[in-house]
Amino acid sequence: MGCELFETTEAAEKIIEIPQPEPDLTPEELVRRAVGMRAWLRDHQDETEQRTGISDDTHKAFLEAGFYRSLQPRRFGGYEFDLRTYSRMVTEVARGCPSSGWNLCLAASHSLVVAGRFPESTQREVFGPDGDFRAPLPVAPSATATRTPDGYLVNGRWDYSSGVNVSTHFLGGVLIIDEEGGRPTPGMVLVPSGWRMLDNWGEILGFRGSGSNSVVAEDVLVPHEYVSRTHLANDVTDGPGMELHGNPMYAGRLMSFFNIQLCSIVAGTAWAAIDEYQRIITTKNSPMPPFKPRSHDPEHQRNLGLATALADSAQRIILSIADDYIAYAARGLAGGEPFSELDDQALSLTARQSGQLACQAVEMLASASGSSALANGERMQRYLRDAATYKTHMNAQHGSWATGYARSLLGLGTPA
Repeated sequence: MGCELFETTEAAEKIIEIPQPEPDLTPEELVRRAVGMRAWLRDHQDETEQRTGISDDTHKAFLEAGFYRSLQPRRFGGYEFDLRTYSRMVTEVARGCPSSGWNLCLAASHSLVVAGRFPESTQREVFGPDGDFRAPLPVAPSATATRTPDGYLVNGRWDYSSGVNVSTHFLGGVLIIDEEGGRPTPGMVLVPSGWRMLDNWGEILGFRGSGSNSVVAEDVLVPHEYVSRTHLANDVTDGPGMELHGNPMYAGRLMSFFNIQLCSIVAGTAWAAIDEYQRIITTKNSPMPPFKPRSHDPEHQRNLGLATALADSAQRIILSIADDYIAYAARGLAGGEPFSELDDQALSLTARQSGQLACQAVEMLASASGSSALANGERMQRYLRDAATYKTHMNAQHGSWATGYARSLLGLGTPA
């Protein structure tokens, strides 16, 4: 099986149906470009929040940098970089502007889901003709896909469709109805056109510039092959992605992948707070005699050191999980222990711990920055709002997910 896996990978590398814009682009250069945008993104945070999403200039910069193609298969115009590279890129963008990091990440990442969960014919159509593809993925099955002889008829509304403001396609959770009176099953639908984005984002506490608008579909017909029966509730790792692309990255599980995305953003938010705190304590004096720079105060030094340790720990955890994600998938495909649901739970739980550490760093620095740093328009206030909003996300409910993981370890079923 290991030899077959190698041969499949080699074969996949030789097939390029849609050329990459920059065939020689390296992971290191991709991350370097993200670092290079940090100051510019930071200077435009207010504008991004007011727009409720990234500007056309920012979107164009991300396009030209190749960010949206990072996880997209090489065969269909992407760079197919690994999850470690993707996580580093997202963290660096979020360090410049957390909302921009969220907007980018949730628009770009789901090319991996399409590559792993949808058939070859569908991939060829949606990635073609030039490899320009972006899609959100609100996973809650809050809409229906009803089978007809001509395809699936899609109806419903999805809230929090992060990244939809820059997307070419829509990907969302649905209840699949195959026959009248039959029991609906959860899955995903890929909608190339006909969906409508609502102008209803920006009033929530944080990540106001993340482009997390709602989407509505009304009697939109999609081909049968544009519906996948994979969902968090019935996840699988044996989709068409590995055979088609020869990369185990496309044969991983969804929950841990979603947490890699979110926690990469929150790690960037922690680094952003550290940058701002360092600016504050090096430019402001102590309010008490002898009025030295706050950076000379051991307490501020301690805060900076502890927060840096928290942010670094958060990022290292996510990078380690990104590596393990691919290693677990490769192990299973090579005939070893499969990438199990328990593996997915464990990686996801540890990722959420990373998110908690990152938020702890932001909260500690915000408390130590002084009241003026929490005024409207101040960056530290924005980072505190962003961290608080992350903690309200379904995936960030650390305690309840930890309980579920413990029940799995103990061999106990879901309580009635």
